[in-house]
Amino acid sequence: MSKTLGWKKLPEDVRRESILSAAMRCFFSKGFEKTSVQDIADTAGLTKGGIYFHFESKEEIRDTLIRDFLDWNRFGFQDPEVLALPPHLRMKEFLERLANRLTIEGNCSPRLFAEATSNGGSMEKEIVSFYDSLENLFTETILEGQNAGSIVNHMSANLIARTVLAVFDGLQIQADISPSRRNLQTRGRDTLNSFFKNLLLNFDPTCENPN
Repeated sequence: MSKTLGWKKLPEDVRRESILSAAMRCFFSKGFEKTSVQDIADTAGLTKGGIYFHFESKEEIRDTLIRDFLDWNRFGFQDPEVLALPPHLRMKEFLERLANRLTIEGNCSPRLFAEATSNGGSMEKEIVSFYDSLENLFTETILEGQNAGSIVNHMSANLIARTVLAVFDGLQIQADISPSRRNLQTRGRDTLNSFFKNLLLNFDPTCENPN
């Protein structure tokens, strides 16, 4: 049995996920512009016709990937165990979840975001809305921490939120352009933790955390 015939026997959702996974590998290794539909087909192990059966274009594939990334529910920011944390620990958990879920196979999705929004791309509003929601969530949590006395208050909560997001995105950009910096889950996590504990908290992070 040929590989193509085997593919036809797979459930449609499995085929779609395999195409998306193959496209992501291609986009990260070659860049979106240099990736062809044939590249995606070869990586997925099927014909171009098999790609076009599920997606009209590589742009639709990219936009589908981004919408999957931006699904607010997948981050679990409103999970009861997260909301029960004091604000300074909640911020740490937000960043942990963001780092874990904005990556795939060691690569970071913001590169794809930038390509999708260049020249006023179709995904610009959705991506900007996602970052606005993140900034609002961080601002509210930081303000709560400031009021509780656990987070520094010599800067506005909104400015701290924007700074944290800038550090986070900067780490992702570094990870994307340099193989030696590619592991956001370890090196990036350590950098973010150090930044947050040493610059933003109102207590000695080596001591027991306040309630």
